[in-house]
Amino acid sequence: MDKDSFYSIIIDKKSELPLYQQLAEGLCRMIEQGILPANSKLPPIRRMASKLHVNAVTVVAAYKYLEQKRVVYSLVGSGTYVAPLLIEQIEKPIVLNQAKTFVKQICTEGAVNFVDTSMPQHLFPVDEFKDAFYTVLEREKGNAFGYLNSMGYLPLRQIICQYLQEYSIHASADNIQIISGAQQGIDIISKALVNYGDVIFTEKPTFYGACGAFLSRGGNVITVSMEYDGINMIELENLLKVYHPRFLYIMAYFQTPTGISYSMEKKRKLLELAEKYHFYIIEDDNLYDFYYGGEKIVPLKALDYKNKVIYIKSFSKILMPGLRMGFMLLPKKLLESVQSAKYTTDISTSGFLQKGVEYYLRKYGWQYHSAIMRKYGGEQYRMAVSAVKKHLKGKVDFLLPNGGISLWLNLPTNINAEELCKMLMVQNVIVSPSSQYYVGKTEQQSIRICFSNVKQREMEEGMKKIACAIDKILQNAP
Repeated sequence: MDKDSFYSIIIDKKSELPLYQQLAEGLCRMIEQGILPANSKLPPIRRMASKLHVNAVTVVAAYKYLEQKRVVYSLVGSGTYVAPLLIEQIEKPIVLNQAKTFVKQICTEGAVNFVDTSMPQHLFPVDEFKDAFYTVLEREKGNAFGYLNSMGYLPLRQIICQYLQEYSIHASADNIQIISGAQQGIDIISKALVNYGDVIFTEKPTFYGACGAFLSRGGNVITVSMEYDGINMIELENLLKVYHPRFLYIMAYFQTPTGISYSMEKKRKLLELAEKYHFYIIEDDNLYDFYYGGEKIVPLKALDYKNKVIYIKSFSKILMPGLRMGFMLLPKKLLESVQSAKYTTDISTSGFLQKGVEYYLRKYGWQYHSAIMRKYGGEQYRMAVSAVKKHLKGKVDFLLPNGGISLWLNLPTNINAEELCKMLMVQNVIVSPSSQYYVGKTEQQSIRICFSNVKQREMEEGMKKIACAIDKILQNAP
């Protein structure tokens, strides 16, 4: 960029338009025309004033005017820079209407169901929980159904601390809040800490349930692109320079819906940025137990020495979905606000269920059943990968997540995911389109294939039909 470009702006001192506004509009035109690229530095105030023959106050007023419009941002001791994204260019959120369309699909008997995220019922530890609930009832009689402290049953919180040590997370029971499932945790955080107009960053694409909670509290959701090893850090920092988010919501392993896991380098960088730009990170541990490789899981929270991470985990996937129970590990500064929001939401999570889960974990442990679920999940994963390679080779691109319960298949550029899903529904195959996971415009046409509750015969049948549907669309393409 030519340094003299700045000084070509014409300032008409006879105009009725204030001088600072003339300067601001001139800079805006240069930004719109691409003369001033994102993150380029504007001239120092005195130099700009001298070159344009105006008062320094005029330049200060122009820069402040542009900063209020989010066109530029200032860094103390460094200067004023062009914002990488104008607030007016951010799309208004589509309030998850796609989710309403596809989540409520009627799965007729015999359909190949690639949207079901639950595990088969025969894997649920029914007998062990039968023993746990019977023991609690015998031991406590009617007291088993009494209200507990809103934070949760202390022995359960203590045993959760022991579990977390296996992931190198050192926690105190005083910082653990028992919740009725991970979604309630996100809702409570939104209720306690999100004010109208607050900015929340999420991954792109992302889990629509979390976005729905943030939007319901009047938050502004801004999404940040994903790369193969986690969120795009350059894009994230550029946005952080302009906006001041309340939170960044992420899944560090087997992200919904892409299956992406963060590299250690990116996890450390995230924490560095959280400290530098003063925001919290909500880490949603939805599927960390479902890892199928030898590499050890290292949650973001395990690296969190500055207490910038809110860690949320649900028991639903690894034990039984109907339990609707989980926990949050909270930074001390947020405890009081979150506890108050939990109390006004439902006073406390079911005491009977908490005591049953505590007994189950103390007697049977976590690892035994986790190993069973992981073994099953790994078998399903390998079966799904084999079926995709066999039937969809050359038709889709996909990441090998080596964990989780789904595959994210990127479609050819001229195929619309929703149209493909509608075509497959007619053939009794149900899959989720990528539009279900974008807050605004869908940027990548993809489909999500959940393999956790699909038999091999169904897997083969479903993949064949997906391949045929893709071929048919491509044949009819102009």
